[in-house]
Amino acid sequence: MTEKPNSIKIGQILIEQSVLSEQQVFEIIEAQRNTSRPFGVLAEQMFDVTLESIEAAWVEQYARFTGEIDLEQYEIDTEALKLINRRQAWQFELLPIRYQPDGDLLMAASRRRLARSVAFVANRLEPVVFFRIADSQQLRGFLKEHYPMPEVSGELLRRAAEMVA
Repeated sequence: MTEKPNSIKIGQILIEQSVLSEQQVFEIIEAQRNTSRPFGVLAEQMFDVTLESIEAAWVEQYARFTGEIDLEQYEIDTEALKLINRRQAWQFELLPIRYQPDGDLLMAASRRRLARSVAFVANRLEPVVFFRIADSQQLRGFLKEHYPMPEVSGELLRRAAEMVA
């Protein structure tokens, strides 16, 4: 399998995040050659790397590969919006944007909720979905517009953001 020149290795990100050393990454790669098991699974088993650390590295890898989407550049398809309800949109910080010509669906999610959004969509929606990461504040503005929830105030969002930080 040919590797893309701009591919970003999850092991390198875990080194950058001081979760693993270069030696540990080397050992995981060697174990992968013998077992064909995913890097994250081996990192958990061999070096007690937490699922949260692996998930954070995966999100970072995904963000570096795809970049961040500017929602202002897209017209939101009202048919795509019908795929999820208000609670789901806010819970997962998820915005269906539009169907592509081939029938696939483009969705935006926040960096913080990307992994949960992917898991939710994989279990609930039929079309193939391509995710792009959106700035959380911009995404929340679009959620307010397309999935209004009067009980979600600016103050509530500010306090929620502080709790995560």
